[in-house]
Amino acid sequence: MALEELDYWLALTMIDGLGLKGMNRLLRFHGDPQRIFSLSAAEPAGCCELRRGVAAEVASFSNWKRVAAERRKAERLGMQIISRADERYPKKLLNIYDPPPILYAKGDLDILDSPAIAIVGSRKSSVHGRHFASDLAGALVRHGISVISGMALGIDGAAHAGCMDAAGKTIAVWGSGLDVCYPARHRHLAGKIAAEGLLLSEFSLGSQPEKHNFPRRNRIISGLSEGVVIVEATLQSGSLITARIALEQGREVFAVPGLPGSPASQGNNWLIKEGAQLVESIDDIFCALPRLLPVPAGKKKQESKVRPLNSVSQEQEELIGKLDSGEYSLDQLMEISGWTHDRISSILLEMEIAGMLWRTANGKFQLNPKLV
Repeated sequence: MALEELDYWLALTMIDGLGLKGMNRLLRFHGDPQRIFSLSAAEPAGCCELRRGVAAEVASFSNWKRVAAERRKAERLGMQIISRADERYPKKLLNIYDPPPILYAKGDLDILDSPAIAIVGSRKSSVHGRHFASDLAGALVRHGISVISGMALGIDGAAHAGCMDAAGKTIAVWGSGLDVCYPARHRHLAGKIAAEGLLLSEFSLGSQPEKHNFPRRNRIISGLSEGVVIVEATLQSGSLITARIALEQGREVFAVPGLPGSPASQGNNWLIKEGAQLVESIDDIFCALPRLLPVPAGKKKQESKVRPLNSVSQEQEELIGKLDSGEYSLDQLMEISGWTHDRISSILLEMEIAGMLWRTANGKFQLNPKLV
């Protein structure tokens, strides 16, 4: 049987005991999955710290019929399997920690290229919380921004529904295989998203919604977004895990304020006290993420508001002269400029407001191409 590149990526996910971290260690060290399967058992055990039994499983893998069956089943169900080597793989996920080696997708893959905001929250949500999630999702899509969530009961489902009610595009990231709808009562919603939006999962077909799958799902939700809005969350809510992961990924975290003393909002109010952006409307999102602001009617995209160079301050011009088209962290910019944290932060804020630079999805800074 002639094997294709995707077969090797799929085979890697089928090694018992390897896990996501083991897969990514192998990929970081050896790069090509096909090369991984040509190694002796001693090589991955030594360089990638794999248990000997797992390394032996990699070296002796021969169940290519299972790989072929997985591909046939996905095709029969109208799903696509995308490896990290595929040009369709979302670029935003390449920059997160432990990106999924493969993704199963059903629906419109073009949505992955559009700016997106994640809206998540409690399953046991209030009527007010669900209405807020739905209304916010509708407002976002009317400004050309997609909505991402996890298709759970409560806030997630309301966000997806509000997005589609406004004729927008939504992405639902699952904690199970795409042939195992969870929760079952969202089967109709899943069908509608598959037809009008995108279903996404890193889990193989047939995978059940195990508890440990959902933190992995959450890193994809935040990784695909420009920012994450927590609508309602208790202090024990999984949404707080999503918020933590979003911060680690350099995404903006927003929280909707709730009633003092209400258990349903304790997580939100705690996030705000810890520095999350308070959000009461879409304007708060645009204030924190001005790059998402829609282009005014009648203006072309390239007509961004960049001050002519003769109105650029001496400090700004000095910094522009030291940068190219790449992305820079705050620490890198401090080192390049030789300025203090307070000074560089103040200058960057002025430049961001003026449209001279913006923050990328991973939280770094990039010059407007017109200035390079």
